[in-house]
Amino acid sequence: MNSIQLNIALIAFFFVSFFSVSSVWADNDKHQYADYNWEEDRKRNEIPSYLEDEVSVVFLDKSMIEYFYLAEEENVVLYKTHHIIRWLGTTDAVERYNAIYIPLGEGTLEKLKVRSISPDGKVVISGQDNLKEIKDEESGRGYKMFAIEGIEKGSEIEYFYTTKEPVFGGNQEGREYMQTGTPTRNVSFELISPSFLDFEVKSYNGLPDAELTEDSVSEKRIQRIELDSIPPLFDEPFAYADPNKMRADYKLAYNLGANSRQRFYTWADAAKQIYAIYCQARDKKEEKAIKKIYKEIEIKGKDDEQTRIRKIENYLKTKIRGTESPAANFSSIEEIEETKIANERGLVRLFTMIFELAEVDYELILTSDRSEVKFDADFDYWGNMREFLIYFPNTKKYLSPAVPLYRYGIVPDTWTATNGLFIRRMKVGDNTFGMGTVRKIEPLEGDQNFSTIHLKMKFNEDMDAVEANLKYAFGGLSAVGIQPIIPYLSKEKRTEMIENVLKGLSEDAEFNDIELENEAMNTDLLENEFAIKTNFESKSWIEKAGNKYLFTIGKCIGPQSELYQEKKRKLAVENGHNRIYKRTLIFEVPKGYQVKNLEDLKLNVVFEKDNKKNCGFISNYKQEGNTITVDVFEYYYEIYLPLENFEDYRKVINAAADFNKIVLVLEKS
Repeated sequence: MNSIQLNIALIAFFFVSFFSVSSVWADNDKHQYADYNWEEDRKRNEIPSYLEDEVSVVFLDKSMIEYFYLAEEENVVLYKTHHIIRWLGTTDAVERYNAIYIPLGEGTLEKLKVRSISPDGKVVISGQDNLKEIKDEESGRGYKMFAIEGIEKGSEIEYFYTTKEPVFGGNQEGREYMQTGTPTRNVSFELISPSFLDFEVKSYNGLPDAELTEDSVSEKRIQRIELDSIPPLFDEPFAYADPNKMRADYKLAYNLGANSRQRFYTWADAAKQIYAIYCQARDKKEEKAIKKIYKEIEIKGKDDEQTRIRKIENYLKTKIRGTESPAANFSSIEEIEETKIANERGLVRLFTMIFELAEVDYELILTSDRSEVKFDADFDYWGNMREFLIYFPNTKKYLSPAVPLYRYGIVPDTWTATNGLFIRRMKVGDNTFGMGTVRKIEPLEGDQNFSTIHLKMKFNEDMDAVEANLKYAFGGLSAVGIQPIIPYLSKEKRTEMIENVLKGLSEDAEFNDIELENEAMNTDLLENEFAIKTNFESKSWIEKAGNKYLFTIGKCIGPQSELYQEKKRKLAVENGHNRIYKRTLIFEVPKGYQVKNLEDLKLNVVFEKDNKKNCGFISNYKQEGNTITVDVFEYYYEIYLPLENFEDYRKVINAAADFNKIVLVLEKS
């Protein structure tokens, strides 16, 4: 979702404040870094031996941001200056960094200087001929792109640019990442504002707090963060790097020149604005259009709340086509009723207003994707309000209004197990408004997201293949990647997709008599498991070794992740969602044969934390005559696990991988 539109009254107040500044500041016609330049005759940076094998190294990353009153325009503008020096250690780095992308939005590029230094010390200063303008058609955002020519492995590139943009909805706050996937030295960030505007800066993930300097001469507040070096941070298995990178978020919090200490852009402000925009009709024409759509859904008086929710969702997600376009007509209920096309804003408005008509108790939620950034309840940074959910207090379930493949009760996993702003309708007298509270968005329990395999097997007469009958079932989030797509596929594509799922168990098998259960559109995947039934023959599961046979039973549970790390783990465990896996493997031992190493099937690797089951892998078997039944249960019941417990988590993951490698030895009895 694009940043929430700001309260017009607050913006107006923000602008008026600038016209009451002291004459000292008003007479200052240059922003802090108007004359900024690079070092003219500098030498190449020396690469320390321990960094020689890096793809790239940043020797300078300097970011300067200033809110400035520009007298000739009688307006407030935002200047951003960014200076980078980067060494390119590989040909991949040359390909990756041979262009500079400068975000502009509604702004202009004021200054750009680019140069490169070759491995032999030759300096090339680039002209402006390679500067091109790019526009993202979906978001409407503008960029400048500058192609750097003539660089090679071992080159050093340097550039800095300054942009100027007006101050209005959205850029009263910002975010600066100081840590990337590249070793970085000489890192600094400055936020400069007039002395009467109080911007709050919050540091995350070990970044030092900003130091405030108040310059009485220029009447400016300068907040600065400086570090000599920052190590790179990469994604690791079962973790996300981006939300753990050092960063600083900042926002305009107070006007110190006003008599009031009223805080700007609070969660309460956001709740009121969002409710007015997303939950209320704009005029009588919209009210008429929403009632017309509501009538088409055919809600009955006897329908309970869950039935009404499902009917509304199924209608809107099958009859209304989504678009990424931000155009206003795609959020107008009147236009949507005619065209049956809506953007994200339009879809959210449809859901909330129809829920109002259907007397469904709901709360609108805005949150962030925790794989990108965590929603901080203690810092009212509006940029974290990016994803929409709807919560139903009576059933304690969620719905994702603008994601077509998800249905009531199941939402994108990384939008849960984090905080969000819950907005509820309030009415006082004749006034209706939104009231917000920040609460946790609860994830689904592990038992609700499952994958099960029931496999009945026997060896053929020639003992060169395993004949198998399979039921492969999925529920909750484990089914979302498969089942919702099926209704949109042709018969050929559907078969291809299902066979690709099955090939994970046996690459060489040909699957016969494939049947699907609960594959229809709008199936409730919390109440109904999606299942694939088939029979097949696999030659890859058995191998003759002298007078013995090797049965690779471990392959029957499908491929497994492994956590055999060479580097030291940096990140705590963060799962996408809680989940379980159940496997029942039944096979007949041929007459005259016995299994030599059945005890290898027994694994019991479990971890408990705070007297609660956290994760585990348990496998066992029982034998009745010639029939052997192997039961496997793997579970992950918590999203988060501290770094100190990573080794316990790793053992469980690797237990599944170890089972995957089990080979049973069949020999004559």
